[in-house]
Amino acid sequence: MERKKGLIAAFAAGLAWGCTSPIAQFLFDEKGIISQWLVPYRMMTAGLLLLLYAVLLKKQNPLVVWKEREDRIREVAFAIMGMMGMQYSFFCAIQETNAGVATIFQYLNPAILLLFYAVVYRVTPKAKEIIAVSCSIAGIFLVATQGNIHALSISPKGLIMGMLLAITTCFYGVLPGPLLKKYPAESVCAWAMLIGGGVLAVFLRPWRIEAHLDMIVIVGFLTIVIVGTILPFCLYLAAVKYAGSVYAGLLSSVEPVAATIVAAIFLGTAFPAIDILGFALVLSTLFILNINSK
Repeated sequence: MERKKGLIAAFAAGLAWGCTSPIAQFLFDEKGIISQWLVPYRMMTAGLLLLLYAVLLKKQNPLVVWKEREDRIREVAFAIMGMMGMQYSFFCAIQETNAGVATIFQYLNPAILLLFYAVVYRVTPKAKEIIAVSCSIAGIFLVATQGNIHALSISPKGLIMGMLLAITTCFYGVLPGPLLKKYPAESVCAWAMLIGGGVLAVFLRPWRIEAHLDMIVIVGFLTIVIVGTILPFCLYLAAVKYAGSVYAGLLSSVEPVAATIVAAIFLGTAFPAIDILGFALVLSTLFILNINSK
């Protein structure tokens, strides 16, 4: 019964994450909001709410993360290279492409990590890993070129932000590992959001950016913060607890599918068949890599 709860929680987390990018796309396309305004405020607001959740509901001591020097350095590195890098490049990729394309770039990170370990640490990849990397590369090639090697179907900036998103997603996944073994995930991620959002705000100065805040924009922003950040985070942690990280990761990969469907239905975003094939190739890597995994 608990395993079933975990599977449902993972699926729900993926759906919630999948709704985030279409809402952001709507704010960008219809309301004139830009990522330089949205991301710093979103990160700081979500970080503050998550910190309050950790203290008031989970009864955690959030300052425990800062006790050891090595952990302080890793927390700041995670905040800037992982959390800030991934969040900013994600929303910039949405702004330059669309919700579905931006989301699929996140799922290149297993292939990038495999290539990194093969080149830097000379780890010989297994057959299934070679197949997975090939599927990822082929999938992104189809999305970026529509099968025409002589032309890009997305802007060069969109491609750059997408690849930056894939790389920073690797940092997001790898850097906090030792911290999460010692400290509560809520506190680790809350501080990362607050620090990352604060650093980004210093450089981007979002308060100087003109944004027309009507009720739709405010509701959209709060939905991204709560439904697209706090809720799926808590659901995913529950999924890992009850179903394990492998199944939680696989089921939460419904995110790009949800993002694509929501963007197509509610925003009228067109996804050619070759895009869908590209999405399927990238997502197939998750299942290929988990063949015979325990």
